[in-house]
Amino acid sequence: MSSSTFSAAIRLHSRLRRIVLISGCMLALTGVGLILLLPFAGLSLPLKAIVAAVWTICSGRELLTHWRAYGRWSVLTLHANGATELLGKQESCAARVLPGSIVLPDIAWLRIRAENGDIWGELVAADARESEEWRRFQVIFRHLNTC
Repeated sequence: MSSSTFSAAIRLHSRLRRIVLISGCMLALTGVGLILLLPFAGLSLPLKAIVAAVWTICSGRELLTHWRAYGRWSVLTLHANGATELLGKQESCAARVLPGSIVLPDIAWLRIRAENGDIWGELVAADARESEEWRRFQVIFRHLNTC
């Protein structure tokens, strides 16, 4: 097999996506609590409430971007030449794996940018049934990030 045709298709699991969304909601609520409860120098309660509202809006937008992407894409394909493709039920689009992505032996955190500009994170775990795809994915990812 030529290395230029080498690619790996990784299925994006809904269970892991739920973990990301739930933890994101919990952390957003924790942030609101910290903003309201911690003593910030010179910040009155109304100013803290404004900061908490801004925090909530920013966190909500981020979580909404994740939720929309999670509903739209189900497979990530990484090619040896660096091209990345997202596949949905009836559509596909070009994407890019961004810096800050981490691939470990059994799990990966990928920061992804779709061609429409949306940026989100995907938690991906090795699947015993697709272990060959996972090994290919690791090799391609490490090769692209060392060149």
